[in-house]
Amino acid sequence: MNLSGNTFLPAVRSLSITFAATLIFGIPAVLSAMVDRTGRIPYRIGQVWARIILRLNGVRVRVEGLPNIDTKTSYVFISNHQSNLDGLAIGTSLPSPLRFVIKKSLLKIPIMGQAFKLGRMIPIDRSEGQKAIETINRCGRELTDGISALFFGEGRRSRDGKLQPFKKGGIIFSITSRLPLVPVTVVNSFNLMPAGALHIRKGTITIIIGTAIPTSGFGPEHADQLRERVWSVISENLKKYAPQTV
Repeated sequence: MNLSGNTFLPAVRSLSITFAATLIFGIPAVLSAMVDRTGRIPYRIGQVWARIILRLNGVRVRVEGLPNIDTKTSYVFISNHQSNLDGLAIGTSLPSPLRFVIKKSLLKIPIMGQAFKLGRMIPIDRSEGQKAIETINRCGRELTDGISALFFGEGRRSRDGKLQPFKKGGIIFSITSRLPLVPVTVVNSFNLMPAGALHIRKGTITIIIGTAIPTSGFGPEHADQLRERVWSVISENLKKYAPQTV
């Protein structure tokens, strides 16, 4: 990774903010998770952590579509994935306590990894195949009373900011768990922190929460149809709000 003189100090600043915020809020999150098995309290602490990181780096988050969400209903949110800022921006925007589907390797990060684990995030290793599916299904039974799951539809960050094809994991999960699907569009986070960047640029991320799509009565044979529907909603939002990213 090549850091020029113009980006070295901003990168150090961004990393220092993230490290300090993680140290300050990570320990309370871990401790609270020991008494709150639902993961709600550590998640709320995590929201404060995310807001501070974004705010101190000059990132504002604008949200559209909040009335589409009932805080007492559990959902499966499926989002595009432009940068490392996406989880922070979505986590501070949605009223629902979220169980992020994360890479299993993130559990190895000191403090943060333990907070992820005790916050009951959903860690998977895609190379494990059937075991990853079993983990997702087991965690899915805990999604009640407004606790929801978040999948990044593309499975990984976009390397160029463009919307990539979606995988079916989140769709199948929604069908088998009988939870409504909600498309979530992230706009402009790639421009603030492109792939490989350590420096977070100042700017605004827009989060667009779509209308819930019921999955009751659908079977695995409808997965491609639902995947295309969710992808199309997000694609249209990107064309409307950020033509350069599509």
